Amino acid sequence: MAKYDYLLTFTEGVSEQLKGYITDCLRRANLQILREELRGKTLISVHAQFDALLNKAEELDLEKKKTGSSEAREVTVDQFDEFAGSDNKETFFTASERSYLTKNIVEDVSYEKEKLSSFGVSLRDAGSFLTECLHSKPPVLESAYPLHDLEFKEQLWRKMKANIILCPLQEIRDYYGEGVALYFAWMTCFTWTLVPVAVLGAMLYIFKPKGVTVDDNPLLPFYEVLMAFWAITFLVIWKRKESELAYKWNTYNIDHIEQVRPQFHGAIITSPITDKPIKYYPRWKRWLRYGLSVLLTLPVLLLAVGAMLCSLNLNGYIKDKESPVYIAVLTHFAQPGQIFAADSEYYGWMIPTIGHSLVINMLNKLYRTVAQFCTDMENHRTEREWNNSLIIKRVMFEVFDCFLPLFYIAFYQLNVVALRRELVGLFWGDEIRRLVTESFLPYLTEKSYIWKQQREYAKKKKNDTEKAGIPSQAQQDAILEEYDQFDDYLEMVVQFGYVTLFASAFPLAAAVSIVFLFIEARSDLFKLLFIYQKPPVMRVSSIGVWYSVLYMMMILSMLTNSLIVGFSSEQLASWCPWMYETIEGDQFIKPGYGRYVVAIVFSCEQMLILCAALVRVVVHDRPKWVRTAIARKNYQLEKERKALEKLQKQQAIPAYFEN
Repeated sequence: MAKYDYLLTFTEGVSEQLKGYITDCLRRANLQILREELRGKTLISVHAQFDALLNKAEELDLEKKKTGSSEAREVTVDQFDEFAGSDNKETFFTASERSYLTKNIVEDVSYEKEKLSSFGVSLRDAGSFLTECLHSKPPVLESAYPLHDLEFKEQLWRKMKANIILCPLQEIRDYYGEGVALYFAWMTCFTWTLVPVAVLGAMLYIFKPKGVTVDDNPLLPFYEVLMAFWAITFLVIWKRKESELAYKWNTYNIDHIEQVRPQFHGAIITSPITDKPIKYYPRWKRWLRYGLSVLLTLPVLLLAVGAMLCSLNLNGYIKDKESPVYIAVLTHFAQPGQIFAADSEYYGWMIPTIGHSLVINMLNKLYRTVAQFCTDMENHRTEREWNNSLIIKRVMFEVFDCFLPLFYIAFYQLNVVALRRELVGLFWGDEIRRLVTESFLPYLTEKSYIWKQQREYAKKKKNDTEKAGIPSQAQQDAILEEYDQFDDYLEMVVQFGYVTLFASAFPLAAAVSIVFLFIEARSDLFKLLFIYQKPPVMRVSSIGVWYSVLYMMMILSMLTNSLIVGFSSEQLASWCPWMYETIEGDQFIKPGYGRYVVAIVFSCEQMLILCAALVRVVVHDRPKWVRTAIARKNYQLEKERKALEKLQKQQAIPAYFEN
């Protein structure tokens, strides 16, 4: 029985004649298909024969290792027997490679534009069968994605549970492709590099002198410097690890491939480089649309500010009655003895923080829709540009919403104790929310539907075998939600921000993050395997713009921690007491010494930024062995190319004299 690798779902309302034409096109391309009906939708499962996969692999320059060699070479039909694993056609291609190749085969299915248009479909002239069907007006296909492999995903989950230390990266890559595997590799690198600073942070907390708090601990400035160097080191380690994985997975030279978005529109001009007609969209028009994007996203940001102000009032952080953001009705609940008071024995002060986290989650969903609309409106040419623009919008919103209350407490209220309390609440609130909303509830929903389907099938087919009552893989996958990798990366970036931006205020953040990251890795793989549709395979060599986001956050953390040490706390006063005076139990900078405090703070911050810049210049992104291996491979390929040209010339000379 054929194992189907890809699923196409027709949009509701598509005529039977059009469905018949689409299926005929697929059959003419020698693809095996299985048609099913579910909830009024037509599902088409697709299976490609091995020979078709092999030909497509050669066309796409897919690389596999040859027998007895550690070097990967482009797969060729003529030399197939020389590749490792060629004795078993069922396992020669991994699950991710089968999905990737099948998708490209479907992309290249032959069809008649005039025939397709005759069904009342407006085409985008995208040039490929699958893209036209997905993006036509109205769309012919609602979705297209790989199908889960029940046996493989069960094996992958068992392997994940068997090793609580590391993620099975190679198996994740073989099943999901490089895009998903790099996310888990990044999370693993993040987790393990945190261990040294987590141990030191825990020691600072456990062995602190009696009566010393986070506000006046003299060792925390050194921990802040240590965390800055950790952030620099982590990004260097990850960049080099990333290049190693890209070489190991044969994607190190894939970034030059640019996929033009079918939605991109513009005037047709002649390319000054190739002299071929291309679509052109002026940059100044896109900048105007950037401005419109700002205006459209501003109301959602204002809602987030309102939620933040309510949370701060409920927590009792805003005490100045003359302040324009003071809300007496809400502040009342934070008074001593009230439900949200800081001295509540039932930890009531955590409720506004957790509530704020939940509200932010809802606003994030709203903002996601607005951000995607604005990004579409900006008319980006390539998928990479579109993704980068969307990522930047969503990261800015997340950073704005999650960290603005913390910035207010740290640099306006100058209250490090309250800052630590807010951080603790956000840590626990975010983690519990993610586990419940992303794993637990979707799992129960999906399982309840499967149980219901099995009961219905059992009633209809009482005389059939036991397996007849089980929904097909296509039917099971069709009810699942689409996976959005943006959310996972955003959550990890926020986690990185909690650890780095306020390190001198909450030294336990690294230790707590390690526990959460271990849970998060298993939760993320669980939901990928059992809760979400299998995402399309993305062959990438890096985490893309996310690295730049992390780098900018690292630079910002050097400023925030320096300001906390110098102005928001009494940590600097522990080392330079002659520059401070005590008034009603609090330390204040003496008149005339402010310039020196500013100089110390910003000198420290600039020194750390300089160190980060020097490391980026001095340390290469690729380890030496990777650079050597790539150079050796390029040399061998050039040598083989010249040998082939020489052989062709030698064969051409006798043929010339014979003629």
